[in-house]
Amino acid sequence: MNCANHPSEVAVSQCVDCGKGLCVECTSLYKPVLCSSCYQSRKSSEIKRHIWRLIVYTVLFLIGYKLNFLSFGNLPEDMRVATGYLMVSGFAGYVFVNYIMPWKMIAGTTGQWNFYYLFKFILYVGTGFFVAPFAVLWTLIKLIRAIRM
Repeated sequence: MNCANHPSEVAVSQCVDCGKGLCVECTSLYKPVLCSSCYQSRKSSEIKRHIWRLIVYTVLFLIGYKLNFLSFGNLPEDMRVATGYLMVSGFAGYVFVNYIMPWKMIAGTTGQWNFYYLFKFILYVGTGFFVAPFAVLWTLIKLIRAIRM
């Protein structure tokens, strides 16, 4: 098998995504071993994923800001920023917790399922309250890295 980019060169490896043959020069370009088209495909999908997350963070903050559901009782009238932050923290906690421990409940009774989802929701919001600024910043950093690659 010859290299897909250099037909006169012998292939020493294959692209891990599509299986095209790659020569020594092409093999050393990207890690993991990818051909140029698969590398560009991965790069564009990574950029889209990070942009999508930033859009979700922004939309959730704006929804929370608009709803202002934390202003009740003895709390100050305007809790818009806190409400927006709480909405963002739920999604940031979801992303963080599922990255750290991607466990899923497989079987159980209705009561167990209700407890499981209530526990996960509280865990997402509680964890997200602390990691939300870092999650948004990390998403920005990863987007910049993906664009500069």
